[in-house]
Amino acid sequence: MNLHKAGRGIRSAALFVVFISQLLYASETSLKKAADLLSKGSLAEAVKILREVITDDGPNVKAHLLLGTALAVQGARSESIAEMREAARLRPNSAGVHDRFGIVLSRFLETKAAGEEFEKAIALDPTFADAHINLALIQAQGGELDLAAEHLDRAIQLLGNTPSAAYPHFLRAKIWGTKNEISKAIFELKKAVQLRPGYAEAWSDLGGMRRLNGDRDGAERALKKAVALNPDDSVAQYRFGQLCLEKGQPRSALAHLRKALVGSDTDIATLYNLERALRKLGNIDEADRISKQATQIRKQSDRGAAVGLEASRLNDEGIQLEKSGDIHAALAKYRSALDLDPTGVGFRLNYALALCRIDHWKLGAAELQEVLRADPDNADAAKALYIANEQERRRLQPSSHP
Repeated sequence: MNLHKAGRGIRSAALFVVFISQLLYASETSLKKAADLLSKGSLAEAVKILREVITDDGPNVKAHLLLGTALAVQGARSESIAEMREAARLRPNSAGVHDRFGIVLSRFLETKAAGEEFEKAIALDPTFADAHINLALIQAQGGELDLAAEHLDRAIQLLGNTPSAAYPHFLRAKIWGTKNEISKAIFELKKAVQLRPGYAEAWSDLGGMRRLNGDRDGAERALKKAVALNPDDSVAQYRFGQLCLEKGQPRSALAHLRKALVGSDTDIATLYNLERALRKLGNIDEADRISKQATQIRKQSDRGAAVGLEASRLNDEGIQLEKSGDIHAALAKYRSALDLDPTGVGFRLNYALALCRIDHWKLGAAELQEVLRADPDNADAAKALYIANEQERRRLQPSSHP
């Protein structure tokens, strides 16, 4: 062998190794810079850097994933999906890549394809908890609640008693809630806030569920925690204001309902309850103005019809549950219907009568008074109010027996 040629070959190989090392170092440096830019929201700059990386290093899976994610945030659907598909082609046996691809597909409402990617991720790594959670979200959106519950249970099992398990517990509670399993939903939410004490959204849902379960003091504690953790959460503020109103605390209700309107000044339910609080405090002029505002919004809103249909469905389910003898489940359905459409006199009447049937006469009377305020000629409400007041009076009377 010609030693001179051999030496040149060795030097060429060494130079090639150095070149590749420099290229990889440059790619990693660029990727880190792009990731930092993405975390700061500088999408255009990050996309430019990532395109350059891919031009120099086409098979760089991380670059394709980052670019696909950045483009998804920008709303560039076709390009984003193409980059994620290329990453999956380059690394078909990576559960993480398929999971990321599914997340991007779900962002663009490609739910069937997203579900398939999450299933691939789970097939490659059955212990991949995030993929189970992501697949459960897709299944829940499609109404496959039992399948979603199975994957959430698996994720909870995999994550154990760690803060990461709080999210699947939170989602599991939502599924229990849709099935009217209020106690089970409360159990899951309590577990979520135990694992993540700063989980504001879970505290808010816990307050909402406790209220549906008739535990107003527990609901107040949870909602107080929720609004302390996130004062800008309009849902938590609305729930707290609604609870205060039910507990006969219109001034406190007013404060929370005003905060709720900051994030959603066209929400009919919030406006309705705000009007009630104002009337109880004697602010009639402002209450009338809020009432007119709500009426105008309702006329202009396409969402109003959909909300009305959903509220009617919940009310009908409550009626069926009451006929079957499950009065507490019916009560929760009536309450949910009212939460969607507080102006529904029929919903409120059913709710009030259900309260009276479980001997909550004082609460029932308060709701019946509200029915009569909206519909003064409602004979059923007037008769029920007389009975409720009479029963409450008897309850408060000292017993004549020794």
